[in-house]
Amino acid sequence: MKRTSFNTGWLVSGIAGSKESTAVTLPHDAMLYERRDPATANGYHTGFYPGGVYRYSNTFFAPKAWHGQHVVMEFEGVYMRSEVYLNGVLIGGRPSGYAEFRVTLDDNLKYGEENLLEVVANNPSGPNSRWYSGSGIYRPVSLLVGPPLHIDPAGVRLRTVGLNGTTAKLNARATVVNDDTGPRTSVLRLRLTGPDGQEHSVSSRELVVQAGTCAVHDVDFVLDGAHLWSPDQPHLYDVYAELSNGDSVLDAVGDTFGIRLVTVDAERGLQINGITTKLRGGCIHHDNGVIGAHTLDAAEERRIRILRDAGYNAIRSAHNAVSRATLRACDKLGMLVMDELGDEWWRPKSRDGFSQHFLEWWQRDLDALIDKDYNHPSVIMYSIGNEIGEVSTDQGKALGYQIAAHARAADPGRYVTNGVNVFLSFIAPKDEPKAELKKTESDKKGDNPEKTIALLNFLMGAFEKLTPLLLRLPQAEKRTKDAQFALDVAGYNYGHDRWARDSKRYPDRVIVGTETFPTTTPALWRLINSMPNVIGEFVWTAWDYIGEAGIATQQYDSPRRLFQPYPALLAGAPIIDITGYRQPWSYYNQIVWGLRKGPLMAVRPLNHSGKKRAKNNWRPTDALRSWSWSGYEGVEAEVEVFADAYRVELHLNDKFIASKKIREKNLFRVAFLLPYTPGKLTATTYDKAGNVTGSDMLTSAGPETLLRVQAETSEATASGSDLIYVNVELTDNNGVLKPLADRPVTVRVEGEGMLLGFGSANPTTTEELSSTTHSTYQGRAQAVIRTTARPGEITLTATAEGLTQTTVKMTTSDKPANKSTELLRGSGGPDRTNPQPI
Repeated sequence: MKRTSFNTGWLVSGIAGSKESTAVTLPHDAMLYERRDPATANGYHTGFYPGGVYRYSNTFFAPKAWHGQHVVMEFEGVYMRSEVYLNGVLIGGRPSGYAEFRVTLDDNLKYGEENLLEVVANNPSGPNSRWYSGSGIYRPVSLLVGPPLHIDPAGVRLRTVGLNGTTAKLNARATVVNDDTGPRTSVLRLRLTGPDGQEHSVSSRELVVQAGTCAVHDVDFVLDGAHLWSPDQPHLYDVYAELSNGDSVLDAVGDTFGIRLVTVDAERGLQINGITTKLRGGCIHHDNGVIGAHTLDAAEERRIRILRDAGYNAIRSAHNAVSRATLRACDKLGMLVMDELGDEWWRPKSRDGFSQHFLEWWQRDLDALIDKDYNHPSVIMYSIGNEIGEVSTDQGKALGYQIAAHARAADPGRYVTNGVNVFLSFIAPKDEPKAELKKTESDKKGDNPEKTIALLNFLMGAFEKLTPLLLRLPQAEKRTKDAQFALDVAGYNYGHDRWARDSKRYPDRVIVGTETFPTTTPALWRLINSMPNVIGEFVWTAWDYIGEAGIATQQYDSPRRLFQPYPALLAGAPIIDITGYRQPWSYYNQIVWGLRKGPLMAVRPLNHSGKKRAKNNWRPTDALRSWSWSGYEGVEAEVEVFADAYRVELHLNDKFIASKKIREKNLFRVAFLLPYTPGKLTATTYDKAGNVTGSDMLTSAGPETLLRVQAETSEATASGSDLIYVNVELTDNNGVLKPLADRPVTVRVEGEGMLLGFGSANPTTTEELSSTTHSTYQGRAQAVIRTTARPGEITLTATAEGLTQTTVKMTTSDKPANKSTELLRGSGGPDRTNPQPI
C-alpha cells in the first residue's frame, strides 16, 4: 500500500490555558505545553506535569479515485486511551499509549468531499504512569492507500535462519490480502538490494487469493557473500515486494533489513554472527529531554549516537515498546535493543495505569510490538515485563509462560526475557486478578499502588546491606524460579547477588542484568567478564529523564528521600543528562569497560563542600569536570581521578600535590583532597615501569563571563521534522565553562524554524521546558529548533542580563543535511581539557 505522511494540517484543543484550537505538526506532545502543577495527582511521577483530554482534528479531501480502494490510517503511538473518529463515527482507538494501531477508513469516507478525522487522547491526571508520559499524538501518523488486493500493511518479514561464514540462509514471508468480492490472481516478486548496490532476486510466485481471505508467500533462500549486520559493521539491505497482474503493478512495499544471526547459551553467552558479545547496556525512557515526548528521527538518532560514543552497545526500552525512529537509528548505528512490552500486568503500580487493560489487550499489543520490530536487526530480545510481582502467583506463572510462548511463535528469531525483581517477588502478595474495581472503591479501601512501588525502590536504595541477605534466602529463589524457567534469558532487576548462586543451581541458565545501579557497574563488570552465561547488564539509566523526580539527585545534610517534592522535575540520573551532555561517570564507565585508559578528573562541587552526601545507589558521584570555583579559594576540594593505570600524580599549577597507587580494590578510582586555588590542575598516570600512560587537565575560568551559543549543526532539512540542537553556555574568553555563573537566558527564534523546547539539566526547577526563558544549570542550557517545511535561514538570538547578546545562524534546504558528530560533545568535556582523543 502507498504510504504517505499524515503529520501536517492538524489542530489540537484541550491544552490548559488555551481556549482555542492550535495548529500543530505531528508528532506533538501536548503535556509539554501544560503548566507544571504542585497539586497535580501525577505528582513526582511526571515531574508535576498534569495531563488532560486532548482532541486532535484534521480535515482532508478524499479523492473519488479512493472509492474501491483500501484506506488505512496508521498511528505509531497516542498517549493514551485513544479514540479515533471519522466524520463523527468512532472507528477505532487503543488503550495503550505505546502500541501501534491502524484504523480502516473505508466504510465512513465521503469520496470527492472533505472529511473530518478526529483523535481523542484521554490522559487526565491519574496518575497512569510512573514517569513522564507525554500526551497526545506524540509519534507519527501515516496514511496507507491500496487496492482491494494488496500486501498486508505489516509488509514483508525477513529472518536470518542460518549462517555459515557469509553464506546466509534467509526466510521471507509476505501476506497478500484480498478485500475484493471475488478471487484474485497475482504475481508476488521479492528482491533485495545490498549495501553495495547489488540486487538479488529472491522469488517470484503466482498467488490465488479468495475473497475476504489472505495468502501467505513463505520462502527460504540462500544468499552468498552476504554483508552482515553487527554493532561494529551495521550493514543494511533494502527489501522490495511487488504485487502485479500482467504488466500492471497493483501494490508494492519497501523496507530495510539486516542479515545477522543471534544465539545464546550458557557456555558461549550471547553471540552475534558467532562472535561473543557482552552487553554494555543502558535503560532509556522515551522522552527526549527538553522537547518532552516528541518522537522525531533527528532526536532519536542523536541520542543513540551519543550513547554509542559513550561506549554503550545496547539499550533497553523502559518500560514500553520503543519507537520506530529509535529502531531506525539503532539499525543504522549498530545499537542492540531489548524491546519491552510494558510495566504492568494485572496488578497496578499507579492508580489509573494500564493494568486494567492488560489481560484483554496484551496479545494484540505484543503482536503490534513484534510487527514493528521484525525486520530490525538491532532488536535481539523481547522483554515481556518489568518488575512484575504477579510472577510469584500461580496465574502469573502461567501467564508468563503464555506470553513468552506467544512471542516465540510470532518471532522465532529472537529471545524472550523479563525484568524480574527478586526482592519485589519476595515481598509481593499472592493475590490473583479480580474484576476491575472502580477508582472510588479502590480509594475507599486505601489502595495506593504508587506507595508500594516507591517503598520497594526505597528499600532497595536504602538497605543495600540488607537486600543481598534477603536475596539469598531460599524463599526468594522459590518465588521467581518459574518466572525464569519461562524465559530464554533470565532477567534480573537488581538481583546480581543471585547470579553466581543461581548459575550453580541451574548451569544452563543464561542471565542478563535487566536493571542495575550505576554504582555497581565497576564491580559487576568483573563478574560479567568472569561468567560466560551472564551476557551483560542494563544500567538504570544511561540517559536522564523527566519524572520519577529526584530519585537519583544528590541530597545533602538530610535523610535521603526517594522522590522529591515540587519543583523537582528530573530523575537526575548521573551518566548522560537530558541535553545529551556526558557526565564524568560516563567516561568512568568506558574505563571500566576497557574502552579507554584515562585519566579523567572530576571535582565535587565546592559550593557543597563540607556537606554530608546522602548515599544513593543511583547517584555514585556529584563531581563535575570543572576547576572553576571562584569565591571558594582555600575551601577543601575533593578531586576524583578515574584511570586504568598503576599510579596517578596530581599537580596544581605545576606544583606536585600527591601521588596514589590505583589498587584493584579502588576499581579504577582514587580521590585527592587539597585546598582550592585557581589555575591549572593536572593528573598524570604511570604504569609499573614508571612510563607515562596519560594525562588530563582542568583549568580555571577567567573573571569575564560570555554568553556562548553554538549549534551542533549549521544545516538541516526543511522537512518540518528535522531538529537543530543549540547549546547555550556561560564561559570565559577561552571557552572554559563557569558552573557558578548561572542566570536566566532568553532565546528568540526567527525564520524557517520554531523553538520546540528550551531547558537545562537542572533536576529541580520551577521553569517550563516550553518557555523562551530558562536558567542555565552548572553553566549550560539547550534550545532545540524544529525546522519548517520551507527552505531558508534560521536565526537564534540569546540574551541574558549583564551579558552581550549572541546570535547564531543556520540554514535549511530540501536536501538531507550532513550533520557532523564532532559538535555532539559540548564544551567543558574531555575534548577541550584532555589531550587524549575521545
